[in-house]
Amino acid sequence: MKKIIFLFVALLTLGLESQAVKVVTPVSDKEMNRAEMASVATTSLSGVVLDNETGETLTGVAIRFEGSSETVYTDFDGNFTISNVVPGNYNILSNYISYSDNKLKDVNVNAVNNVIRLVLKKD
Repeated sequence: MKKIIFLFVALLTLGLESQAVKVVTPVSDKEMNRAEMASVATTSLSGVVLDNETGETLTGVAIRFEGSSETVYTDFDGNFTISNVVPGNYNILSNYISYSDNKLKDVNVNAVNNVIRLVLKKD
């Protein structure tokens, strides 16, 4: 039984090490292996999305960086987080049914305090 558990853990570990991690850079999103990832300092961007008129949070809003195919969605409380972001300036796109598409330009994502608030208007 110990051999089977050891084999399972070894295979799981090998499988995890070989997986690529998607990293968002100011020009595009790029897949990197763990060794490359260690040499790049990344951060995350998080925030909340609100309705312009009511101030209520919006659930299920699509958020992405312009030029990236990686999309995240707001949770039940209107919060979102984009991980593995290389510091830089980004345009942030958001869209939601029956609301105008939004583009927040030149958002500086750095190593500290990357929290934003997006306010969407109804069409």
